[in-house]
Amino acid sequence: MGNKIYLTGFEVFYPNALAIGAAYKAVCEKYGFVGMFPKDNVINKAVGRSKQEIAEEIFHANIKLLEEADIITSNLNPFRGAEPDSGTVFEVGYAYAKGKKLYGYMDKDMPLKDKVAAHWGAVELGGDGRYVDKEGLHIENLELPLNLMLGVPVIVVFGTFEDCIKRIYADLVEA
Repeated sequence: MGNKIYLTGFEVFYPNALAIGAAYKAVCEKYGFVGMFPKDNVINKAVGRSKQEIAEEIFHANIKLLEEADIITSNLNPFRGAEPDSGTVFEVGYAYAKGKKLYGYMDKDMPLKDKVAAHWGAVELGGDGRYVDKEGLHIENLELPLNLMLGVPVIVVFGTFEDCIKRIYADLVEA
């Protein structure tokens, strides 16, 4: 397996995203990997270009980085809700379809039902033995920290970004 890691997550929305990306790439380099951060892309935002043109260029540039990567590492912490960033989730799904090795990191191991309760309020055990949110919608109760579509294919590390990179390194050394 190669050593290029695509670094996906909501860090791209932080005001200091470039500094975060540089720090993450330095961690990758420390373990012998090449980190590829979405903000590495140079996007033409010239006056006169439509927002749609810019969005399409960003999308295709990120897809190109995903294609070049051997491994994907994703920040799967909740973002603007109880679940991970939707762009990150798309990138994980795309990478899975391309046969990439998937890793993710989260601050803590908390079942999805508990995250929903923390974000949306009351979660109850319904009469059918399934958990429901305040609107009566079922919540997966598989004791995974994420929806099963992420919790199954992604190797989830509970800790920091560096903890995740250490796990990738350990998995490749032991392979």
